[in-house]
Amino acid sequence: MASSGSANQRQQGLRQAASVLFALMGIVPALVFAFTLWQLGAIHHTLAQASLALTLALMLLGYWLFRSMLAQMSEIVKGVSRAVHTVVRPSGTPIAAATIVPPPAVAREVAGLGSIWELGEMARTMDLLWQREARAHVGRQVQITIANSQDVAGKLVEATEDGLLLEQKGGTTVAITYRRVQGIEPLASA
Repeated sequence: MASSGSANQRQQGLRQAASVLFALMGIVPALVFAFTLWQLGAIHHTLAQASLALTLALMLLGYWLFRSMLAQMSEIVKGVSRAVHTVVRPSGTPIAAATIVPPPAVAREVAGLGSIWELGEMARTMDLLWQREARAHVGRQVQITIANSQDVAGKLVEATEDGLLLEQKGGTTVAITYRRVQGIEPLASA
C-alpha cells in the first residue's frame, strides 16, 4: 500500500513537466552561454550584457507561452475525458444503468520526467472511444488497422473492457488491445 501512495505522489501534470523541460531546454543553455561569456572576459562588454538580457527576456516569454499552451492542452484533455466518460455506454442499455464509471487515472511514464497523468487519461479516453466504435460492429465482418502490424479481418466477436476479440476465417480468435487499434472498418458480408 505504501508503494501505491508514493507512486501517486510521484505523478505530475503537464504543467510540472513543462517546468522541468524548460529548465533543461532553456535555463541550462543560458547558463552555459553566460559562463562562456564570463570565461572569455566578455561579460563586462555592453553588447554581451544586452545579448544576455535579451536572451533572458526571450526565455521568459517562451516559458510563459509554453506553460500557457500546456495548461490549455491539459484542460482540453480533462474536458474530452469528462465528455467521453459521460457519453460512452453500452448499446441497448438505459442511460442510468449504462453509465461507465472511469477507473482512476493511470499515469504514463515519460523518460526523464516520470509519471504524467494526462497522458494516461488521454489513453483511457481513446480506449473508451474505440470500445464504443467497436460495439457498433459486434457480430459483423470488420477490418481492423493495428499499430505496427498488418491489418486483420474477421468477425468481431466481442468488445471487452480490455480490447477486441476477432474471429478470423481459419477459426482462430485474435485479441487486440485498444491501445493498438488505429481503425475499425466494416466489410461487406460475402
